[in-house]
Amino acid sequence: MSISKKDIFALITGGSSGIGYAYAEEWARKGYNILIVSNREDLNAEAQNKLQSLFPEQQIRIRYQDLALPEAAQELYDFCVSENLIIEVLVNNAGMFYFGAAVEKPATLSQKMTMLHCNTPMNLCILFGKAMKDRGNGYILNASSITAFMSFPTIAVYQASKSFLLKFSKGIHYELSHYGVNVCCVCPGAVDTDLYNLPVKLRKRLRAIGVMLSPAQIAHRGVRATLHNRKVKIPGAINYFFLLLCFLLPGFVINLVKKKYV
Repeated sequence: MSISKKDIFALITGGSSGIGYAYAEEWARKGYNILIVSNREDLNAEAQNKLQSLFPEQQIRIRYQDLALPEAAQELYDFCVSENLIIEVLVNNAGMFYFGAAVEKPATLSQKMTMLHCNTPMNLCILFGKAMKDRGNGYILNASSITAFMSFPTIAVYQASKSFLLKFSKGIHYELSHYGVNVCCVCPGAVDTDLYNLPVKLRKRLRAIGVMLSPAQIAHRGVRATLHNRKVKIPGAINYFFLLLCFLLPGFVINLVKKKYV
């Protein structure tokens, strides 16, 4: 079966806003048709219109779907097969965040997070990764976080779920790399998005001093790392300093955070 360029897509989960939209734009710039999947119908339509105006020669498709449901990955894969969409690029970006003690939050919230950060990306990697392996080419970019390397109170479930995604990504990188499939896990630090509910003024200050990067900067560096078959990418040199600092942080400092917020 011959494959037409018009059938080749980059699939971006959570691609209707923030880093996800930046990934969609970056892959479109590389010449790919785009399929955005998220549970925000309004933002899906906005992203589609914006991308279509920027890349009029390419297909920009959207799909409304709740990716935190157990059957989400299989349903999305079946949809792509039924529509004859060849997914050459898979970006697992959909995510959520909350701040606070895990035991003080509804269990359903943590369950939703682990489904969104662990189960669905894992299953999408398996389903689309197998198809990529059979074709002999493809790219998988999993969006983790620098917190995957940490163990702190108030983000226990978030950091654990991102750690799972990091370790899983590294494992399948080795499994698929010699079949022509590049798997990269991108672990950014602070990003200038609404995910963390930070004040706008604070976000501007953090960006000005380089502590916080823009979604476009993250996407550009993440895509470049994926194309160069990097296993892991931590965008921003300053984040290596913060990572080292976290490893050296005395336990009493962590206890101070715990007493204030937990």
